[in-house]
Amino acid sequence: MKTEDLIDALAVDLPPSGSRQIERTILLWLIPAALAVLAGVGLWLGFRSDLASAMIGPSFWAKAAYTTGLTVTAFWLLARLGRPGASAKAPLMVLAALLAAVAALAIYELVTMPMPERMPALMGDSARTCAPAILLLSALAAPFVFWAARAFAPTRPALAGAAAGLLTAGLATTLYGLHCPEHTAPFVAVWYSLGMGLATALGAIAGRFVFRW
Repeated sequence: MKTEDLIDALAVDLPPSGSRQIERTILLWLIPAALAVLAGVGLWLGFRSDLASAMIGPSFWAKAAYTTGLTVTAFWLLARLGRPGASAKAPLMVLAALLAAVAALAIYELVTMPMPERMPALMGDSARTCAPAILLLSALAAPFVFWAARAFAPTRPALAGAAAGLLTAGLATTLYGLHCPEHTAPFVAVWYSLGMGLATALGAIAGRFVFRW
């Protein structure tokens, strides 16, 4: 049998899917993922005592905008990678732009503040625990996201795994903000990004096996 004939025969047995089936499936599984992370934050770390007042200020929402932006971009990238032949260029460019913007803001904030304030702004009070906490919270969301993405056909397993890892990390880090009182751009750019980067790297490794055909 020719390869083309085999593909046609397999395609006959595939159930029809809507143009947004991938997005709907991932979104559906993001609900229990978010609930798992939220429970992890509440039961393990605890919500910050000044959460109500913090939500009035701009720094809380600036952090959330960064992590939510990465989450949405990772969702977009994973959906693209779930469609064989679809280009991932646009979400990757947006991802690079987000990271560059936050890095630039962090550098600007550092160089414009007095020298004695720079190290406290960079390290905060939780530099040692921030990235590990994000990584562990991401692990709570990862099974749901990887299970959802496994139903599709990513042709680049490592990149799809990285996208899934970043999606879990972005979700986890956004909810981690309900616990973490750190608010400076240098802290967020370094330690939040480190935690999400570790989850993304582990996702890329896992994707080579989870998404292997």
